Amino acid sequence: MAWRAPDNLRFYMQEARLVSINWNSSQPSVDAALHALPRRYRKLRAIHPLRLALFNQYCQDWTEDFVPCVSLGEEDEDKETGERFTVPCPPFYQVPSISLARADSLKRLFTWIDLLPLETVRRAVHLLYPETKAWSFASDADDPDHTIFKCITWSQLVDHDDERHCRNAMSIFIQPPWVLSGRDLDLFCKRQSFFGSSSSPWHAHPTTAHERLWYKLWDCCITRSCPWFVVSTYTHWVFGVFSNGWTAAFVSPVYSHDSHDPSVLQLLLFWLCSAMGLPGGWVVPEVRIEPAYPSHHLTALASDLAVTDKSIFTPWDGDD
Repeated sequence: MAWRAPDNLRFYMQEARLVSINWNSSQPSVDAALHALPRRYRKLRAIHPLRLALFNQYCQDWTEDFVPCVSLGEEDEDKETGERFTVPCPPFYQVPSISLARADSLKRLFTWIDLLPLETVRRAVHLLYPETKAWSFASDADDPDHTIFKCITWSQLVDHDDERHCRNAMSIFIQPPWVLSGRDLDLFCKRQSFFGSSSSPWHAHPTTAHERLWYKLWDCCITRSCPWFVVSTYTHWVFGVFSNGWTAAFVSPVYSHDSHDPSVLQLLLFWLCSAMGLPGGWVVPEVRIEPAYPSHHLTALASDLAVTDKSIFTPWDGDD
C-alpha cells in the first residue's frame, strides 16, 4: 500500500522529483530583456560559487538530521488550510498528479511553480515547524518586467507600532526558460566581480542577461530587506544569499528540475529553513571587505575574503 507523505517525510522529500514541464520553446524577442542597468548605488562587488559536493552534502546531512523518517500521523492535505503535498512520487506515495495547462506564458509558468514545489514545501515547513504557520508565499505587485519576471516572497505579516508590516525571509525570482536559458544561469553562477558603473550611455557598455539578472536581484532583495533568494525557470533552479553588507553573494550550482541527491524539494526546504534561521541551517560567511559607497569604486581579491569562524562548515572557503 502506498504511503502518505507524512508517513516518511524524509524519504518523500528525497525521492519526489518535479515532473517535466510542458512549455513553449519560442525564441525570445529583442524586448525580452530585464530593465536593469549598471548603477552606482549598488554595493554588489563579488559573486562566490558554492562547491557542488559540499553544498549537496550539507543539504543531505540537514535532511537526515531535521526531517523525520517516522510517521507524523498527518494526512497529505490539511483539511483546515487546504495545504497539501502535490508532487507525485510513485510507487511509494499516494500523492495524485495535478493536470496543468501548457506553460506558454509567465503566468502559467508561475502556476506550475506555485502549485507543485512551493505548495509542497509550504506543507512540509508547517508540519515540521508549526510555529511558522503564519508564514506563507506572497506574490508581489506587478513589476516593470512583469511579462518575463516575477517575484514571490516567503513572508509573514506582523503588527508593530499599531501598523502591519511584512517580514520577509526568502524571495523566489521566476523567469521563463525561453527567456533565461540554461547557459545564462550557468554564467550567472560563475565567480565574477562587479565594479563601479560608468556614467557613459548604456549602449556603450552593453550588459549580458546574467549581469542584468544580478542587478535586478540585488535591487529587489535590498528593497525587501531579504538577502536569501532562489532563481527558477522551473526547468532549472539556483539558490543564493547576499552577504550581511550586501557587497557579495554566495550562489549554488544550477540544479535541474529532476535533480536527485539532493532533490529540488530538499534544496528548497533546506534553503527556506536556513533563511528563517531555523536549527542547523546554512550560515552566511562573514565577508571582510571595504564599505561600498555609491560614489566609490572598490577592488577586492579573493584572498581578501575569509570566513571569520572556521568552526562553521561552509561549502565556500574563499581561497580559489
